[in-house]
Amino acid sequence: MALSLAAFVPSADHVKRSFFSYGVFVLVLALWRYAASDVFDPYKCGALVSTGEWLDDVPGTNSPSNWQPPGCIFHKYNAKEASLCLRNQNVLFAGDSTVRQMFWQTVKTLDPSVSETSEKHSDIKFVKDGLNVEFLWDPYLNSTAMRRLATCGKVKEELPNAYVVLGGGLWFARYLGDNGVNLWKENMDKVIESVRACPDYYHLPFLLPVTVPHWDKLDVSRSATILQSEVTYMNDYLKWASHQSNVIVPTALNDMMTKSAAASDDSGIHATQAVAKAKADLLLNMRCNQQVMEATGYPYDKTCCYKYPGPNFTQLAILLLTVIVMPALYVKSSGILSSPRIWSEGASGNALVTAGFIFATTLTYSYVGDRTSLFNKASKQFLASEFTIMTLATVVVGLLTIRRSDSEQGFMGRDQSNEWKGWMQIMVLIYHITGASKVLPIYKLIRVMVAAYLFMTGYGHTVYFYKKKDFSLKRVASVLVRLNMLSCALAYIMDTDYLFYYFAPLSSFWFIVVYFTMKFQAQNNQDLTFLCSKIAISAISMYFIVSIEGVLEAVWFLLERVFFVTWNLREWRFRVLLDIWIVYVGMLGAIASIKIQEYNFLSHPSWPTVRVASLGGSVAALFLYHILSQIWGSKQDYNFQHPYISVLAIVGFLFLRNATHTLRNVYSTAFAWVGTCSLETFTLQFHIWMAADTHGILEVISSRHRVLNLLITTPLFLYISSVTADATGKLTAVLVNGMKKPSPKPAPEPPKEAVLPVTEGEANEDKTAWPQVSSRPVDDEQRGASGDLISIGSGSPRSTTVAEADATPANLLESTTLAQPDAVVTQPDLEKGDAFGSTATRSDEQSRQMPSFMTQVLEHPVVEAAWFQMGDMRVRLMSLLILMWAINVACAFERA
Repeated sequence: MALSLAAFVPSADHVKRSFFSYGVFVLVLALWRYAASDVFDPYKCGALVSTGEWLDDVPGTNSPSNWQPPGCIFHKYNAKEASLCLRNQNVLFAGDSTVRQMFWQTVKTLDPSVSETSEKHSDIKFVKDGLNVEFLWDPYLNSTAMRRLATCGKVKEELPNAYVVLGGGLWFARYLGDNGVNLWKENMDKVIESVRACPDYYHLPFLLPVTVPHWDKLDVSRSATILQSEVTYMNDYLKWASHQSNVIVPTALNDMMTKSAAASDDSGIHATQAVAKAKADLLLNMRCNQQVMEATGYPYDKTCCYKYPGPNFTQLAILLLTVIVMPALYVKSSGILSSPRIWSEGASGNALVTAGFIFATTLTYSYVGDRTSLFNKASKQFLASEFTIMTLATVVVGLLTIRRSDSEQGFMGRDQSNEWKGWMQIMVLIYHITGASKVLPIYKLIRVMVAAYLFMTGYGHTVYFYKKKDFSLKRVASVLVRLNMLSCALAYIMDTDYLFYYFAPLSSFWFIVVYFTMKFQAQNNQDLTFLCSKIAISAISMYFIVSIEGVLEAVWFLLERVFFVTWNLREWRFRVLLDIWIVYVGMLGAIASIKIQEYNFLSHPSWPTVRVASLGGSVAALFLYHILSQIWGSKQDYNFQHPYISVLAIVGFLFLRNATHTLRNVYSTAFAWVGTCSLETFTLQFHIWMAADTHGILEVISSRHRVLNLLITTPLFLYISSVTADATGKLTAVLVNGMKKPSPKPAPEPPKEAVLPVTEGEANEDKTAWPQVSSRPVDDEQRGASGDLISIGSGSPRSTTVAEADATPANLLESTTLAQPDAVVTQPDLEKGDAFGSTATRSDEQSRQMPSFMTQVLEHPVVEAAWFQMGDMRVRLMSLLILMWAINVACAFERA
């Protein structure tokens, strides 16, 4: 199956074919698991109430609190979410002390200020702001609760029930002797019949299992009367009865008690506060997940007992494009069905269609992974051992792949910068997948790494604008389209928003700031005093614009009213202010690097002394950062100081990394490879490596095999990130540089009536007249347009354009003498517009008999007219913006 489907992969490379087949394997594995275990419980309601495990049950630690049902994310409810679900409804609890404990945890969830002040054996009622939660003390379920059950909610002033919780059993075993179990069974039958008689009133009835105590913690009086055999019998009977009625018996509540020795208090019967909170949240997950998610939208972090919505119009259009249109275009343009050599480079298809096919497939995989029930979702749990092992494995891979650069690398050269981006990106991935955000030292480290990315943004763009003096719209469009294509597309297909993928917006924002700063009076940029002054003015101005209320509020108002986008202004202000100065430090660092080269400071007699002093200063800066970062013991305090001290760690590391000639010219190829697609790995991790919009982990098989799931999904995630980076670059080049129709092939000469003999000299003369194909140089202007995650300039990672990435010897036209006089070889040049070239494996005769599909489309009069208008880059960009605006309007009306 994989081999037959592999015919559609747009590459002849063995690794790409293997990974495509591996992707098919992962999809089939997920389908197999879904068909085997989830087809009868697709929304994980049954899994939620049946069983689970504690992710944080570590011997010697406190009571566990992170509960994991099979295949879905267990949500911990807060007051706002619970109130949204339960307002103007009644929640009824009735039973013994274990039920009362769940009542109090539900009330505390709705109002954390409430304290347990009532008598133990009494009825309790909580009423506040339309919230009504009631507890009836009835351990035998034969008095107050039964009378209430018999009314079926016919009392006019009574609110409808959100859910009803009934439970009891241990009192029968302890106080009613040998006949206690029989009396309990009779009462349970009456309760179940009452619930059956009122299906509308008890539309979500919970009958709690009899609590399984921790037998070794029971005192003598309880252990003598509460027998394990009786408790087992009662719970087995409840399981049987639940299958005969609509009563829900959440047996997972007992798993919460029995699967951790620290789950109960000293009594052995009652749960700890954290476990009792999880018990109450289980019922809220069952009752409220669907309602709250429909009201709030993303993040889709409540996946237990939740039915994902069907695709909206925009999502459906993209999915149809991926499933039907793009494969059809690819098959038509590549001739893959007619060529016997389906893996030949000549049959790889049209470059534009191929890139579009890959890009659309990535969007579809993201949607299927994080917006359907096909893949499991699991909660995160930080374990120091896991974080340490993954970090050490990263270090080992980096050391084993150290190589010398092919060319001489200067300060912060291309290979080194790619490496820097790569290992930082890997650490960010480990930080996210392990849920290490709650660990303050790791949080501080990751904050410095994000600042380092922005430092490289300021450094790279400043070098480019200073040296190239290219402030054209084409340059701006190249960078912004390349940075934002994936993030914007995911915002539509995943129904999130653009700022959710915060690094692309941050990079774009700071690129624009650097652009206007460098463009202002650009003719005076050679004046060092003027250049540093305007950088300082830009920094101070930007700080006040972002920090003082007014300007951003006006921009956000305009965006919402005109462009129909609603973004989180508070989150955006936090992200910008967190690294408000580091981009300007990068700009000043770029100017310093340029001036050192311009004035040839490296040849100055004092340079060795300066170099040694700078290395000593770097060590001191790192040490000072470490000391200062230890002063603040909370995230809030550290975030306030981070903009001012992160520069110490970044500059200190940078100087040490470039301390010697050898250090500058060796790098880790593995880290550098990740660095070339760091934008894609950062963005796609949200949906195809993690899940629930980063709140969980995407899993292919059972949640019990967390490590195996990670080993399965990680290679595919990295491969998809790599090919998506290439596809995005090609699509950017087409959008910015445009395309042109392929020139029509010359008509064949008519056959001659008579064939005359040809002498040897005439034959040689004809050979010299055969057509020649000359080489074509790459445009220098395009060679500098990067548009990658971090644009570093001419001597930095991925500083070449998309055109350069394609301008390999296989793609450039070399001076070649052809073997046949009437054979014409053409190679598509995506950037220059030859995006619809013919397949090289076809002869002219085949081409004349079967014109390419894309050529037929382009020759249509309507397409001809549109093509003429789209020849202007401004028209293309404006058309794209208008399309996005129209989608925003449609989505706004759909939500309304």
